[in-house]
Amino acid sequence: MIAFLDGGTTQTRLRIWDGQVVRLDTAVPIGARTGAIEGSGQALQEAVRELIATARQFCPLDAVVACGMLTSPTGLTEVPHLLAPVSTERLARSLVSREIEGCGPVLFIPGIRTQDMDVMRGEETEVTGLRQRLGLRGPVNFLHFGSHDKLIQTDDGGIQGSLTNLNGELLSAMTGETILKSSTQDPSALLDVDFSWWRQGLEAARQHGLSRAAFLVRIGGLLRGAAPGQGTSWLLGALAEGNWRWIEQAGPERLTVLYGRSTVTRPFAAYLAERGFPVQIASETDSALAAVAGAAHLYDLWRDLAGHRPSMPVQP
Repeated sequence: MIAFLDGGTTQTRLRIWDGQVVRLDTAVPIGARTGAIEGSGQALQEAVRELIATARQFCPLDAVVACGMLTSPTGLTEVPHLLAPVSTERLARSLVSREIEGCGPVLFIPGIRTQDMDVMRGEETEVTGLRQRLGLRGPVNFLHFGSHDKLIQTDDGGIQGSLTNLNGELLSAMTGETILKSSTQDPSALLDVDFSWWRQGLEAARQHGLSRAAFLVRIGGLLRGAAPGQGTSWLLGALAEGNWRWIEQAGPERLTVLYGRSTVTRPFAAYLAERGFPVQIASETDSALAAVAGAAHLYDLWRDLAGHRPSMPVQP
């Protein structure tokens, strides 16, 4: 059994993986932002200590593996990014074992940076897991939808690079903190996207740019009688235009795998398919298990490459 720690900005999650299923899934509302605000990692370290104690009470552990913002300067311990391109073997060889007080040894998966253009912490583990779970071969682009949208270029060797934008945060700010609030609805409450309005939003962004396309959401509400759900659909399409530009530049020869909320993956997949671009949506199950499966795969490879069998002891 391995305990997998996934650190985000506002939450740290622990899952116990037996190679097939998650046996325990628990989280605390403390993340890298806590350390940035407090100027110390003490609260995060205490939270991780409690999570690991809970895991050990549940079952014996072969290892504790961590990724994401836990490797950032405001995380549990800073681990420098690797410079892309990074092969899967090199990523596994680069796992860093650190003794964390009260936790014992923890293996940290480094993030990856793309020259001076981009960085990732956590997504490298997710796409490693998705390639394994989906049985993918050859060049594949992964488009992750979240607080930031991230395009990750991979092939059979590993990770070639990435690009990131602020779409998730922009959506939250535009619908909650701007004049568009009265013309839209909470995106998290949107059950289905009006594809016609989504497509119009994307085309408006292509023609006028994002700022003007976003303002047209208000015009739609005032002059066209658009419902809040239609306004939100338009805005989602406008924000997706930048992602479409990435895929268009990559060309139709490369498969794009989308993962994230269905309200962003489904309309984007339909738009790509209309234009003859190969696309696949990772299921909710595969998306949820991507990071765990990736961490387990990298851990097994690390043990094989470094001769660390039998399993690394994790008792403090």
